[in-house]
Amino acid sequence: MQEFFPFNEFKKAGIFTKEMKNDYKAQSEIIRKFFGYKTIYEYGAKEIRYHVSYVNPKDKPFITVVPSIYE
Repeated sequence: MQEFFPFNEFKKAGIFTKEMKNDYKAQSEIIRKFFGYKTIYEYGAKEIRYHVSYVNPKDKPFITVVPSIYE
């Protein structure tokens, strides 16, 4: 949980409450419901590819790839 979900930022966004600090089971349940996962382990399981258009595209990749966290 600590590696992939920043507690303070999620608290500011209203996703976590201060009572959830160090309660990883409650945090994982909120994340699972928020993203519509069956299990928290679905987060980051699939590779994501996206295109970003840059104003100055020199030395920028056309497609950005975020690999699966499990590979």
